[in-house]
Parts: sequence; C-alpha cells; structure tokens
Amino acid sequence: MGKRRLLLVLTIAVIAGLAAVCSAQKAPAVPSAAIVPPDPSLPDEVKALSGTWTGRWNSRWDWDCTLYVEKVDKESAQVVHSWGEYDTSKRSCHCAPDWRRVRKAKVTYSEGQATIEFMTRPYRPLDELQSSHMVSGSVDPSKKRYTFTFTVDKNEPALMKGHFVSGNASQLRIEMRKID
Repeated sequence: MGKRRLLLVLTIAVIAGLAAVCSAQKAPAVPSAAIVPPDPSLPDEVKALSGTWTGRWNSRWDWDCTLYVEKVDKESAQVVHSWGEYDTSKRSCHCAPDWRRVRKAKVTYSEGQATIEFMTRPYRPLDELQSSHMVSGSVDPSKKRYTFTFTVDKNEPALMKGHFVSGNASQLRIEMRKID
C-alpha cells in the first residue's frame, strides 16, 4: 500500500473514531420531558429558570448535559437531568448516558438570581432506584456530596451557570444555553 493511501486510510479511521466518541457522549433526549409555563406572578429570575438548557461540564471527559426545568415555583422545581457518557477507566467510575427526573429540586432566589439545587448520583444503577428514573433530589445539608447547583441571572436569562460537587473535593463547572 502506498504511503498516501495508508495516510488516507489512517486519517479516515481517526476521524471515524473521533466521531464515534463524540456521538457517544451526547446526553439522551427525554421525550417525556414537558415544560409547563411558569406562573406569571413569579419573580422574573424564577421564571427565567423554566425551559431546556444544554452545555458541557469542564471536565477532561467532555461530559454533555441537558437540564429540562419542567415546572418551577418559588420554593421548588421539577427537573429532568440528562447526561452523556463519560468513562474514567483509570478510576472506578463509569457513567453511561442516562437521565433522572428530580421531583423536588430546591429553588432559592434573591437579588436578580435564581438557583436550582438537587442531589443525585448520576452513575448510580437504576436498580438501586427501584427501576425508575424518578428521584426526590432533596438536599441534605449534612451531605453535600453529589450536589448539582444551577443559577440564572435575570439580566442574562439565556445563560445558566452550574457546578457539580462530587465526593469530598471534586467540582465541575458548566455554562448552559437555553435552547427553548
């Protein structure tokens, strides 16, 4: 095989491999996610949380994330958290693309910002959740592990900033864009 042909074959193989890795990392779409328009009497910053948000965590795994804020009120929200694949083969954790519906994420707001906070372990096997994608998401102040926090500022209603605390020290950050 000539050098040019070998180079062409290797280039195609690398591109195909990269495409396969990138497509495997996408957060799955959740067809059952349904956005309920927020009550018009809610503060603007709380209403800004409603919708579908997408982005990638700032990790070496390029972890894809979609957050559907289905229902929101002054104290809580129902959200669907969807994530793409990441593989930490050098550690003991592997997470396949999946999603969880969080029934009661905590909502706080003040000074033009609104925040959604919930706890869940994304890589926890579904059988541990009784074969359901539904979790409470309740935040236990004594256990700030596996906590997701997402904030929207009413002056930038199409940008959501978030962080994920995993274990004792690991923190990831994300900037998400509103897609609807």
